[in-house]
Amino acid sequence: MNFNVGSSIPVATSFVKSNPAIPVYKGEENIENLYAVIYHIEIGYNKEGSQEVFQYIIVDYKDYNLGDEDRDEIITIAKNYCVEKGIDRDKNVEIKLLDDEIAEDFIEKVFNNMKVIRGLITND
Repeated sequence: MNFNVGSSIPVATSFVKSNPAIPVYKGEENIENLYAVIYHIEIGYNKEGSQEVFQYIIVDYKDYNLGDEDRDEIITIAKNYCVEKGIDRDKNVEIKLLDDEIAEDFIEKVFNNMKVIRGLITND
């Protein structure tokens, strides 16, 4: 099979914003009890001439095999985060759990790249 690189395609994303990560503790609030982290990513794009924002609420947690009760509790925490931040969950919002290592590695790389880019922009 031969692969060919095609012409560039314009991307309609106008911004990607990473909000501060929110730690979730199991028990007392200390690093040993850190159980999960909530990441909130906003992606701006143009749709029919107007600015739209799609939001991902991504929860990365320690255990890859959650029981139903723990899974429900983590989803509830993510939903409560949306309520606290005034995020309308009916419009362009997805809550995702990172429940495999490949997805976790990908998100970690995205956030590390965003930190580098932000540092380059703010350290003028």
